[in-house]
Amino acid sequence: MPQDRTTRKGSFNGSEGIVTIKMKIRSGGLEAIFDRYIHAKRFVLGWLYENKTIKRKDVHQALYKTLKEKFQLPSRLAEDCYRDAISTYKGWLKNPKRGRFPVLKNKSVWLTPKLSYNFNIKKMKARVLGQEVEIIGYPRNVQEYKDWQITEARLTKRGEDYYLNVTMKKELEEVKPTGLIAVDINMEGVYVGNDKQVVIIPTRLSEAHHYKSLAEKLQKKYPRMWKENKRILNRMRHFHIKARSILLDFAKKVGKWVVDEAKRLNANVIVLENLNKMITRVNHLSRDYRDKLYLMQYKRVQEWIQNQAMKRGMKVVFVQAKYSSQTCPKCGSKMTESGYRTLKCEKCGFEENRDYIAVYNLYGRGSLTLSTAPQRRDVNTNR
Repeated sequence: MPQDRTTRKGSFNGSEGIVTIKMKIRSGGLEAIFDRYIHAKRFVLGWLYENKTIKRKDVHQALYKTLKEKFQLPSRLAEDCYRDAISTYKGWLKNPKRGRFPVLKNKSVWLTPKLSYNFNIKKMKARVLGQEVEIIGYPRNVQEYKDWQITEARLTKRGEDYYLNVTMKKELEEVKPTGLIAVDINMEGVYVGNDKQVVIIPTRLSEAHHYKSLAEKLQKKYPRMWKENKRILNRMRHFHIKARSILLDFAKKVGKWVVDEAKRLNANVIVLENLNKMITRVNHLSRDYRDKLYLMQYKRVQEWIQNQAMKRGMKVVFVQAKYSSQTCPKCGSKMTESGYRTLKCEKCGFEENRDYIAVYNLYGRGSLTLSTAPQRRDVNTNR
């Protein structure tokens, strides 16, 4: 029986559930075509940059034959290659800062179901680019998704190991709201509750940041040697991997804890903040704060909350996060600081911790988006 060495993540897209299953495989002779695909994708990216076009028709006419003849890619894989490159190029164009041109550090091959690969989830067998591949690691609960529709996949390489990341989707049953809870995520903790009570889940950010700092100290101590000395480099990698592992473990557990709390409060709707533009507004922050912000990976925590909610048949809604921790949940006035992380409303006198205030406001905004959900009631201070 293969060991559980890999992961899965899920999300919502309206009423549609999306899950990605990551499975470790034996490459089975895919190394050569994998390398050719990466070289071909770099070639396409260079062409896109020179010709300043992202129209698929133009790219197909100009490069399809070259990808097949020069890089020896199968017909379907040639199409997948330029589609992949266009997607990467678009992402770079949308970045307001852009920075340097993409160099493809994270290498992957875009696969189309039934044309580039086949996957039988019941028998746990896969065929990639015409070759049978052995699956040697997959999540324990993979059979929970046996009735889901298999869509596109990614063949990735990490070190010397190859992984097949299969995306699956399913139309979810409409959830009739019976109650809801709100979740406010910050560096100090994850605050979960409704308009009457709030539960705090401490984060492990300081622990993860400690290991990241150890890696950075080694880099500063050996500014020239760290790239060439394997012992130093491996030690730095160990610290970075440790930091990532701590936060991944935290995100997984938070997902389960939040759903358990929703169940305890008889709620089947979870309200999360819409954080789409959060990272674009951090230039004025200190470097240390920015490091912690990037390390925290708020969206990863939200993804695991969504994943657990999807498994339990709960609904997730996103609401605007703007001023959620500064607006009075009773009268809607702007609150002023009265102590450490404490705000007070000058109009109605309501005083509370800013994180509790955020939960109350998110709960209220979530209630307004669900016509059949209980509407916001008067909130009581926890003091």
